[in-house]
Parts: sequence; C-alpha cells; structure tokens
Amino acid sequence: RGSFFHQVVQDTVEYLKNTFDDLEALKWRVEDLPFLKEGEPVRRWTAKKSTMTITLYRIPIERFGKKRIPDPRIHIEQAVISAAASLIDKDPWELIHPD
Repeated sequence: RGSFFHQVVQDTVEYLKNTFDDLEALKWRVEDLPFLKEGEPVRRWTAKKSTMTITLYRIPIERFGKKRIPDPRIHIEQAVISAAASLIDKDPWELIHPD
C-alpha cells in the first residue's frame, strides 16, 4: 500500500517537473504523520520554498476527505499538486490545466 502511495507521488512530481520550469528543482518526501501542536489542524502536506521540498503526510491524505474524492490516486495527486503550487505561488488549478 505504501508503495502505491509513493509511486503516485513520484509520477505526479515527475509530471510537474517535466511540465513546469518553475518546478524543475522540486524535491519530495513522504512521512506518515505531521508533528502537531495542541489545537493545530492536521496537515496533509507542507512546502518549504527555500529548499523546493514538499512533504506529503500519507495517513491524513489517505484517510481524510475520501467521500469527496473516491479514487485514491486522484486524492494523492491533488495533495502533491497543491503542495507544489504553494512553492511557486500558483493556484493548484494552474498546474492541473496549464495554458
């Protein structure tokens, strides 16, 4: 199951790197859960602009919001695209449907 998650992330990142010059240096990693402080909402991903790195949190991505997006591949892709878009200050929609 974890290998499916990693494969979808890798495929999506490769698409983004090959399609958008701003994301050529994009790096990624997967962790099971984010560190949370009391009262903080659970994040599905984080993005660090200084290193062009996105971190995807597997369990929140896999477990939250399944009613809205039934296909697990699409749910994972959506998280990767949202995280990458935040690195380059774009709306995720711009990465899904480039001009």
